Amino acid sequence: MATNRTGRRPTAEERREQVLEAGISVFAEFGYHAAKTSDIAKRAGISQPYIYALFEDKKALFLACLERVRHQMRDAFGRAWRPSATPEESLAAMGRTYRAFLANPDSPRCQLQGYAASADPEIRAFMRKGFIESADMITKMSGADRAAVVRFMASGHLLIIGTVLDLPDPYVRPSAG
Repeated sequence: MATNRTGRRPTAEERREQVLEAGISVFAEFGYHAAKTSDIAKRAGISQPYIYALFEDKKALFLACLERVRHQMRDAFGRAWRPSATPEESLAAMGRTYRAFLANPDSPRCQLQGYAASADPEIRAFMRKGFIESADMITKMSGADRAAVVRFMASGHLLIIGTVLDLPDPYVRPSAG
């Protein structure tokens, strides 16, 4: 294995991070079924067998990539949250930060690939659990009622689609047109 800029070999955890970032990119581009672990290994700068030293199988790697994307999104919401006068103000602040999360389209594309692969019961359960946890977190942080959070999440998913399709603002933000 190659050394990093400091002249030392990367740790297993550093390699794992490289594989996750490469995996998000490859899964975003090709989807779960068409992605090849050899392509992920190449982008991560490691051998393909090393992936299997880090992850049990391709599905475990895919789920770990989806978990990384989920944490990125939740971290963005967490950074945005501030006590506000109203739940609407809290949701608006979280929404502004969510747009920054969407700046790297690999993350939302990877998330969409998780939904697309939900015919697999294990992936569906993982995606369902994450959706519910995110909705509950947003409800708790914002103080908004369930209906407002559902609208907020629907708008967020519309923004994901707008991001991956590179839609003009008037198609994803009615006030922009």
